[in-house]
Order: sequence, then C-alpha cells, then structure tokens
Amino acid sequence: MRKAAAKQFSLSPDDVLMDDFAADVFEETAVLIEPSTKIKDVVDRYDTEDVHLPDEVEFKIDLGEFEHNVVEADHAPDKGGIEEADVEVALTAAPVLETSARGNSLPEAVSKDVDLTALIFLPTPVNGERLRQFLIGLVNLDKPIFAYGLDASHVWHPLTREQEAAEFTKATFSLQLADRAGAVSAETLQRFQQMITEIAYELSAQVEWIGTQEPLEFAQALDAFCLEVDKTIGLHILNGASGRFTGTKFRGLAEANGLTLKEDGAFYAKSKSGQSSFKVINMENNPFNTDMLKAVALKGVTFQMEIALTENCTETFNSMVLLAKNMAHSLAATLVDDHQRELNDAKIEKIRQQLRLIQVQMTVKGIPPGSLVALRLFV
Repeated sequence: MRKAAAKQFSLSPDDVLMDDFAADVFEETAVLIEPSTKIKDVVDRYDTEDVHLPDEVEFKIDLGEFEHNVVEADHAPDKGGIEEADVEVALTAAPVLETSARGNSLPEAVSKDVDLTALIFLPTPVNGERLRQFLIGLVNLDKPIFAYGLDASHVWHPLTREQEAAEFTKATFSLQLADRAGAVSAETLQRFQQMITEIAYELSAQVEWIGTQEPLEFAQALDAFCLEVDKTIGLHILNGASGRFTGTKFRGLAEANGLTLKEDGAFYAKSKSGQSSFKVINMENNPFNTDMLKAVALKGVTFQMEIALTENCTETFNSMVLLAKNMAHSLAATLVDDHQRELNDAKIEKIRQQLRLIQVQMTVKGIPPGSLVALRLFV
C-alpha cells in the first residue's frame, strides 16, 4: 500500500528551470504529509497536485478502511490495479502455518490453566510399560496425575495397560493443581517435581515445564476462583392449595419429559451430547425409587443445576425453567425459590443474568462450564 500511494502522489522529475517557480507555489499551496497521516485522509481532503511528499514517509494504514487485505509478491508484475480474482488467487496460494503435535503441543485433556505439566523429550523411543512404571510413585499424591505418550505418528495416548507395547518419543506427566478438596499442597508439589527430575535422570531425557512459574500461588488463586463460581441453581415445585401430589403422577410427568431415574434416587435430564444437564430430587431428601413413588404423596421436588458442570448453561437453564413451570401447572403446585417465595419472571431473569456472568468468568479463565477441564475441577 505504501508503494501504491507513493506512485499515486509522486512528483515530476526536477526541472532546474522550474525550481524558483515551484518554490513559490509550494509556499502557498503545498500540503505537507506528516508520518502519522492516514492515506485515506489525504485522498479525501486534497487533490493530488496539491500534495507534496517528503523524501521518507511512514504511512499508518488502517486496514479497516479497505475491503480486502492484499498481499503483494516481491516479483509480481506491475499492474494498474488488482482485480478481485487476482486477490483470491494470491490468498489461496499463500502458505498456511499449522500448529501440530510436532511442536510442543500437549494432549487435549491437559490444560495449562489448571495443570502443571512436565513435557519430557526422550532421546530414544521408550515403550509404554517402562513409562507406566514411573506412575507407581506418582499415584500416591493427593491430586490427580495424568500421563500421556506421543507415538511416531504424533498422536498422544494415555499411558494405560493397552499402550504398554507402544513406543513413544515424548511423554507428559501433569499434576492437577486444584479440585473440590482444595489447592495442591507445597509438599505434594515438591514431591511431584522431584519425581519428574528422577524420571528424566533415569531416561537421560530433557524436561520442559509448562505452566505457571509460581505453581503454588497459582493453585491457591485457582482454588479461590473455583469456590467463587461453584454455584448451584435450585428451583422448587411446592404442593399448592390441593395439597401433596402423588409420586405416580410426578413420575409419569418426569418420564414423559425425558427425565431418567438413576441409582442415586434422582431424575436426570441429558444434554444433546449425552451429558447430565440438571436433576430433580425429592424436597424431603428421601431418594426416589420405583416402589416408593407408587405409594408416596410428595410435598415437593427440587430442580438443581450445577453451573460449572453444565454445558450451554443459559440454554439448559431455560429448558429447566420451562419444564419446572409446566410440571408445576400439571401438578397444581407452585414454583418457588430456596426461601419458598414464588418465582416470577423478573426473579427468574435475575438468576439468568447471574448465571451468564459466571459463564463468562469461567470461559475467560479457560474453564468453560461443562468442559472436560471443568468436569475435572468440580466433580
């Protein structure tokens, strides 16, 4: 773009007979282009014959002013203009850089946002059986450990028994820095780092640490964040003026809406991916079972959704609210909050806004609700 602009606004060759005349003219009409000036501003405000370019001009080009970003080859033929078809060909032919496992990438299940990872470069291929032997000393730690090996096809595999015969050129050992039990302890962190040092020594391997430089402080901050966002939304269907509702009628409504009774005594709804999205439990803390539901009259039921464990939080919340309203209507019951106050649309919208805020906070932190890493932290 600088070259094109320079051509458009270039001056005529110097003429000794015209020097004095040109000097007089430029004193009155010339416009000096400063280095900070945008090309578009010059084109819009002045005629080309009124513009004087210094010998060295640095244009600040705002690409937002142009419809296309054009990459000009060093030896491309000089044309009066570049047509749209030429731009498409040039962009298609440009090389594409891809990040692959050939670099220092990590297994998908490992996260730099919650794990401290040792990436081990093996001087010669090592089989999975030998790498698994090192896990014996690591499993005694009080935080989860994840171990993977990179094969010759640049595919990461978990170091399970099925992979004992496979040969690996790299390995990773990751320590999860926090979970619902709290942050990793200084002792656990020190033991993990010491064991990695011993592994590298025995294998004559190099180690690259991936994660924060202050893992203990990071773990404590991560634990504090998890406590802040680890919230459960509860909606309750409470018996109305007609009194309690039968367990048989409730079960029929639950199953008709796709809820499934599981062994823990709760009815579960599933997301499109098959993951549990919310559950319905007995308000009186007596787990549901088939025989009980045939004989009991229920005071109420509770719809629960754990934000951190739920993918597509807002959509799931909307589905839960709709189902709770419909079931409350069918059971002649009332939809209430934790304090047994009736839930109207304004209160529900307030809950929805709080839910969205937590969802944004977790996503920015690199821990989207319902993701694999979130499930590790909050289960």
